[in-house]
Amino acid sequence: MSERPPRDAGGGFTVHRRLHAGADRVFAAFVEPSRLEQWFVAPGYHTPADRMRVDARPGGRLDAVMISDANGSEIPFGFTYAEVDPPRRVVLRFQEPQELVTVTLSDAPDGVDLTYEFVSWPGPIDQSASRRGVDDMLDLIAAGIQQGTI
Repeated sequence: MSERPPRDAGGGFTVHRRLHAGADRVFAAFVEPSRLEQWFVAPGYHTPADRMRVDARPGGRLDAVMISDANGSEIPFGFTYAEVDPPRRVVLRFQEPQELVTVTLSDAPDGVDLTYEFVSWPGPIDQSASRRGVDDMLDLIAAGIQQGTI
């Protein structure tokens, strides 16, 4: 079953990105701790793979912690895998704040086209900042692909 919230229920945006890797490799970045830790971060924090619990199946969860680079303080976080359709689609549902992220991968001549759809209730306070954060994370995935670590 597809999670498709009505657009008027919140706000959000969609980002498209061409990544130079196969769909299996890009999909793994959303379900494998050693790959998630490379991009699922906020500036000034890191998210260690050994502090993640991942159950990447519909209804399964990711529970992890972001650790401050400055003082070691920890921010626990998690989400539910609402949909998992390897290697084409993964849907992540966050509760606080209420957000839905849908990642779709389609074949392209030199890799895959990734579509990242973000919806939140209520909509993001600063949509430009939220979009920059997603762009930064997708840049980290692209860098990991180029370096061979994703």
